[in-house]
Amino acid sequence: MSETDSVCEVQQSAVLTLPSQAMLVGAVRVFTAELLQRWRIGGEEQEAAVLILDEMATNAVQHGRSRMTLLLALEDDVLRISVADSGPRTRFEAPAVDPDEHGRGTGIVEYLADRVEIHPGSDGCLISAWLRVKPHSAGAGEPDPA
Repeated sequence: MSETDSVCEVQQSAVLTLPSQAMLVGAVRVFTAELLQRWRIGGEEQEAAVLILDEMATNAVQHGRSRMTLLLALEDDVLRISVADSGPRTRFEAPAVDPDEHGRGTGIVEYLADRVEIHPGSDGCLISAWLRVKPHSAGAGEPDPA
């Protein structure tokens, strides 16, 4: 590595592996919102991150395999959000939905994130999104994340 190469320091990270089931996507949203609050990422940045992870987890349920692994990592002022699906293929019965209300997940992720990478493979798919964030200082009445 040369002197001009930069190294990102991972300040915080969390990994969660769940079965790829639609009923767990709500739990993913709650987990993400609470985690980001502990990391002092709030407001619009938190809302964007929760929506990005929601769309990525929903895609893993609909198009993926039997397990999904979520990764959130705070690296300097960038939040990396990744979802990987793995395991045997599963059959997903899509509910009857108006075509206008379906199929926008990746587009939403690309709109909200600063960068998106999708790596499909024979044993699953990994999608990662990066979002610039500014963790807020603990203010009066805010808990200190221990």
